[in-house]
Amino acid sequence: MRYIGFDGVILDTEDLLFYEWRKNSDRKKLPEAIKIGYIKNSDWGYIIREAPVINDAINRLKNMDYNTSAILAKVHSYKNEGYEKIKYLRECGIKQEIILVPYYMKKNEIVDPNGNILVDDSLKNLTQWYCSGGYPMFFDKNDNNMDSWGLYNDIGYQRVRRIDEERNKHYYS
Repeated sequence: MRYIGFDGVILDTEDLLFYEWRKNSDRKKLPEAIKIGYIKNSDWGYIIREAPVINDAINRLKNMDYNTSAILAKVHSYKNEGYEKIKYLRECGIKQEIILVPYYMKKNEIVDPNGNILVDDSLKNLTQWYCSGGYPMFFDKNDNNMDSWGLYNDIGYQRVRRIDEERNKHYYS
């Protein structure tokens, strides 16, 4: 099975999500709980509608076998963020199963990574996946070998720019 992340892999939601947050430099000093509340209460309908699609991901999903691929999306709220992500994908004609991961859990705690692929933009998620027997594929949207949190891919996970790229079997032997 190929599991595909959502934010930073299918849609580039981060800039819209944190636009207001970044305008106020004092917010950087606030506790994590405040940031989580901000994300939960953001206008996810607007963010999803306005976020750019990354590297033709929607068309690529439509052409992938929905029996061997699924979307594994972290969410901070089911009613707001989760609902909008599912609604958007279904309106786009995406048939893959959509699995919502509560923000306080790891992706490898929701589905079995053993022998399965995760295409994700977070090196932390990929390391957890790999340590649980899965195959990590680093979605390098900026083509700089760094994830969305500024971590460098010094582990050497296979870099991909499209969600449907093939796994390099030699990397994992």
